[in-house]
Amino acid sequence: MTSCYSRFVWPCALVAPLVCALALAAGPVRAVRAEKPEPTPKQKFRSVVAPFLETHCVGCHGPEKPKGNVTLEGVSSDPKNATAVALWERTLEQLEIGQMPPPGKAQPTPAERERVAQWIRDYLTDAGKGYQLKSKMLLPEYGNRVSHELLFDGSIKEIPASPSRLWRISPYIYNGRGLVSGPGPKAEPLTFSTKTDGLRDYSSQEILGESGFLALMMAFDDLLTRQMHDDKDVPGNPSFKAISEAKGAPTQEAMARVVREEYLRVLGCPISDDDLTRYLKFMSANIKQAGNESGLKVTLLAVYLSPHAIYRMELGLGKPDAHGRRMLAPQELAFALSYALTDAPPSGNPVIREALEKNQLSTKADVEKVVRQMLAKGAPAVRVGLPGPFDQLRAQGKPGYAYLPRVLRFFEEFFEYPKAAGVFKDGKNGTFGPRAVPAVAQGHIAAIVNEDTRVFEELLTSPRFNYNRDDILARLKAEYEEKLKTLPEGRKEEAAKQYEKMRALAANVPLETFRAGVLTDPAWLIAHSKCTENDPVRRGKWVRERLLAGNVPDLPIGVDAKIPEDHDRTLRQRFSVVEKAECWKCHKAMNPLGMPFENFSDVGRNRTGMYLHKQKREFLETIDPAQAAKLHKDGVIEILPVDATGELTGTGDPALDGPVKDASDLVHRLAKSARVRQSIIRHAFRYWMGRNETLSDSKTLIDADRAYTTSGGKFSEVIVSLLTSDSFLYRR
Repeated sequence: MTSCYSRFVWPCALVAPLVCALALAAGPVRAVRAEKPEPTPKQKFRSVVAPFLETHCVGCHGPEKPKGNVTLEGVSSDPKNATAVALWERTLEQLEIGQMPPPGKAQPTPAERERVAQWIRDYLTDAGKGYQLKSKMLLPEYGNRVSHELLFDGSIKEIPASPSRLWRISPYIYNGRGLVSGPGPKAEPLTFSTKTDGLRDYSSQEILGESGFLALMMAFDDLLTRQMHDDKDVPGNPSFKAISEAKGAPTQEAMARVVREEYLRVLGCPISDDDLTRYLKFMSANIKQAGNESGLKVTLLAVYLSPHAIYRMELGLGKPDAHGRRMLAPQELAFALSYALTDAPPSGNPVIREALEKNQLSTKADVEKVVRQMLAKGAPAVRVGLPGPFDQLRAQGKPGYAYLPRVLRFFEEFFEYPKAAGVFKDGKNGTFGPRAVPAVAQGHIAAIVNEDTRVFEELLTSPRFNYNRDDILARLKAEYEEKLKTLPEGRKEEAAKQYEKMRALAANVPLETFRAGVLTDPAWLIAHSKCTENDPVRRGKWVRERLLAGNVPDLPIGVDAKIPEDHDRTLRQRFSVVEKAECWKCHKAMNPLGMPFENFSDVGRNRTGMYLHKQKREFLETIDPAQAAKLHKDGVIEILPVDATGELTGTGDPALDGPVKDASDLVHRLAKSARVRQSIIRHAFRYWMGRNETLSDSKTLIDADRAYTTSGGKFSEVIVSLLTSDSFLYRR
């Protein structure tokens, strides 16, 4: 028998350095072209860069009164000139984020901008900054630096592929392996090393260093120790006990059984005969030297800590094609597809297992068939026990592909609504259910994805996010009628009474109509707020980067980003301090997109007025309009209007850009934007490819966008398109 990893032989000490080398050396994937004489950097500077600077830059950054004290006229192209290197670094950032030339000035074409940016990258590489540049562009937060226009205008003709790589197994996959069963605390052998917001599982970033390896070894030591014997709460693993509790040397059969079981559990595929012989020989020597229990533990640690158990190996073992690419081999595809949609290895996936057994996982058509079968099969709805009378009703969804672990997690990481549970609220402005609020949002999102029609538009504008009496009554009726179909006759009367009781409770539910989509749901609003107030900067930054594929400059070193703690002034009034020129150049990309959510409080409640207590000189958040009217009449409070106006920029559509009156106006315009649709698809690409897109991925992104639009907005078609793309299937 041949193991799924029999062709992979990697010394453990080489794995982590190899990950770095593969990720950094690969860089953007480019098509193989006939060799032509390449102009020298100086020739490119004279023919491309100098004319660009003269046309677009030196008018403001010339020798006389240069803006920002930056002079680009006569700037050196010598990579040994330290002053010039620093200036070119700043220039590259401005070009990539689109801040220069400023709005209102003549703009270069995307291709012209990219040619100059590429010259600067080459120049900085010659100056010894190449590793720093490539490392930065591998980070999730720099994905939007790649030109959106060039990715989708069809001008890029390069053939897509991903770099050959090792991809560290994620914490979710480890949890899915079921290494420990039964009650009691579970060890977490792995955690993410990347930042905690947004998309996280990037192949180039999740690398196991020495400290991580030692932590993993200790965690696995604990996992194995717990299974050696029974305790009062958790029974031991029978296969472990057959060795650890054996009188004298264990039998070959017992040793072979435990090695086969743990190899399959940890690596997700059967062990080869050669590997089994090797591990049995290793175990026998360990037991002879250290005893049954210690010998077993050392042997299994070797399995648990093998490179194949820690990394997914996507090297491209298929035959090379005319473009110098290699398609993933069937076994590589089995793991790639299984971990694309689930957290379980292919051995636990009957669709993939059958395709492998029938040798039907070798072509793009084979892959598409498997993906469609997995999506059609879907997964059961996530069941969460919630305390509120209607929370469970609103959160509970129906089975479908939205509940496949990796599909559901994409929307969790993209919108970040689960983070609401971790935002502390002191109760001054109201409270919320830290489990119920994200769970209800998830139920709505899953329902939209499973319905699979105009998914992005529905996610951004659907009225189902309202807590609405009519909706609750309709859900109660549907649930009751469905229950009656299978309920014994003797229990129907009791069910009818319970139904009427819940209907009576539903009479007290408000008739919300002001919410539209995820961005107006309490979970998203709380997740993107501070502990005691709204956060228009964070919300605006999220909209700019996630929905508009835009860029916000990094916070300059030394800047104290705080607003005055004036409790008798509205948040918008306090934020007036950032309208100074030196602040507004960055805040103009965020605040106008974040302020429209001011018609909601920091716990996601709608508000139509701001109630300033005249004596306490602070705003009251939790009073209802009737009480507010009485207090105002009595002269206790002053009612200020809510200013939720803002401005939408960056859609590229003059019909959509412009002033907005509130959050609802903003999200409805965003939902109509092609750029917003494409930005979500770019994030889906990053999520399923485990890396940022490059210009050579243009065809993959255009195909995914077309799959969405021609299918009537099916997100399932986006997934099929991405998982059958050359970017997913091929390595170089």
